[in-house]
Amino acid sequence: MNEDQQSVKDLNHKQHKIHQRSSVLQNKPRRMSERREINVRESQESQEGMRSNSQTFPNQIVEAFHNGSTRMRSWFCGKEDETKKEELIRSTQSLHHYIHKYFNITNRLSEILNIQMNQNILPAVSANKSESIEQNCVRVRRVMSQILGLCEREDKLVQKSIEPALYEKIAFSVGSLEEKAVVIKDVHDKTMGVLGNVFCPVVTFQLARSNLTDVMPPVELLKSQPVSSFVLLGDLKQSSKLITKLLCGSQNHQTSLDKAIQLMQDLLSILRPPCDSYNDILCDVEAYVKIISKKM
Repeated sequence: MNEDQQSVKDLNHKQHKIHQRSSVLQNKPRRMSERREINVRESQESQEGMRSNSQTFPNQIVEAFHNGSTRMRSWFCGKEDETKKEELIRSTQSLHHYIHKYFNITNRLSEILNIQMNQNILPAVSANKSESIEQNCVRVRRVMSQILGLCEREDKLVQKSIEPALYEKIAFSVGSLEEKAVVIKDVHDKTMGVLGNVFCPVVTFQLARSNLTDVMPPVELLKSQPVSSFVLLGDLKQSSKLITKLLCGSQNHQTSLDKAIQLMQDLLSILRPPCDSYNDILCDVEAYVKIISKKM
């Protein structure tokens, strides 16, 4: 190849490279423009995604909080409801207990009097689950009145049967317990058992002079509580649901539960104080007889 041909070839080669570089330079702005468009589009999509997430995330938080709050309220309401049901059951069981306690104390006093008087004057009496609260209280009050009347009559008989000085020693706090024990035994020997067993004068005096009238079931107060006349004693052993329905009918559940608790507590506040005092009278009689018997 001669020099002219070689020069032409080199010139063509250089022109080809120049053309390539020119094409690259011409295409570069277009590619940069395309890249910018892609970047802008990606940026816009990213911002839209962020906006979407920023809107969705608070909604998710609100929804989660609402669901959690609802569950929490349901849990607290459920716990409160269970607590009130337990309170109602405790109230009804306590009322049931005190009504039976009245009968138990009365039967124990009747037993003591029957033994000391050598007679079966006072039969046992039982609470009746098929009777209303008021009816049971009326029956036990009637027997308590019989006990009081019997003791007052026997106490008057003792006063007529022995010397006033001896009665004073038996009845009142005169002398020591040892002296009182000697006097009681002496009276029993002298009367030859006409006044009953040896402790009969002491027991009848204790009960005749006690406040037995004040500790009887206050029936008049019970009549001011209408539920006492239609709630049976056996109803007090029912479930809280049945008791609430019995007392309040078909009212709102929560309102009914609160009302039922209040009704039972009102009845309990009427019967509990006198019943506890009645039990104190029984304990005093039993303790006094026991102390004196040890001194004989």
